[in-house]
Amino acid sequence: MRFDRIVFVCGDNTCLSMIAENVFIERYEGEQLYVASRGMVVLFEAPCNPKAEVVLQKHGIEMVRTTSMELRNGDITDRTLVITMKESDRKRFESRFPHAAVYTLGALAGENRDVKDPYGGTPEDYEECYEDIDRMIREAIPFIRRLLAAKDKIDSSQLFEQEIMEEDTKNDSFRM
Repeated sequence: MRFDRIVFVCGDNTCLSMIAENVFIERYEGEQLYVASRGMVVLFEAPCNPKAEVVLQKHGIEMVRTTSMELRNGDITDRTLVITMKESDRKRFESRFPHAAVYTLGALAGENRDVKDPYGGTPEDYEECYEDIDRMIREAIPFIRRLLAAKDKIDSSQLFEQEIMEEDTKNDSFRM
C-alpha cells in the first residue's frame, strides 16, 4: 500500500474538511488508515461550525474532533494522500508541498467542481453540503482504493480511464 494516511484539507478546517473527514470515517471499509482534516490557514483553534456539527449528528455521525487544526509540515509524509475541497486549496497545497499526492474531492468523484461552502447559509444549505460531500465520498471511494494501492502517483483522469476500460471489458464478456 502506497498510502496509509488521508488528510482532508480546506481553508480553515471548521466545516468542509471536518464534514469530509467524519463522513469518510463513517463510509470507508477497508484497511486501517489514519484519517484527519486540516485547514490551510488556522490563526487560532476554533470550534467546528455549529450548523455542520448539527447536520453530522442528524445523520448519526459523531465527530472525532470538534476544533480546527492548521496543516503542519509533520502532517504530510510520502505516505499521505491529501484530498482538498476546492481547486484553489489544491493549488495552494501543491505550492507548499510540491511532491505530495493531492487531489480534489470533486476530481476523485468524477466531477470537475469544488465542494460548495455553506458558510453563513441556512441549516438547509449545510444539509445540502453534507449530502453533496456524502455522495462525492461514496463515488470517490473506489478511486481512493486505487490510489491507496498504487505504487506511483496517478493523475485523476487515469483513474477514470481505467474504470472505463474495466467496464468495457465487462461489457465485452457479456457480448460473447
